[in-house]
Amino acid sequence: MRVANKGIRWPRQLVQRVDKVAADLNVVLLIFAVGLATLDFTFLVTQKVVDRLPQVTRVVDQPTVNQAPMPQK
Repeated sequence: MRVANKGIRWPRQLVQRVDKVAADLNVVLLIFAVGLATLDFTFLVTQKVVDRLPQVTRVVDQPTVNQAPMPQK
C-alpha cells in the first residue's frame, strides 16, 4: 500500500518540470520498445527464411586426385 506524505509541499514549477521530463522519457522508451520489437520480428523472419533455403553447392577450381592434368600448349 502506498502512502502519500501530505506534509511535503513541492513547488509547482518542480512538479511541472518532473512531469515534462517523465513525458519525454516515455517517448524515448516507446521508441526503444518499437525498435527492439522490429529487430526481434526481423530476426524471426530471417531464421524462417534461412531454414527454407536450399543447401549451398561448393564449386572448387582445383583438379581432384583422380582427374588427369590438362595438356599444356
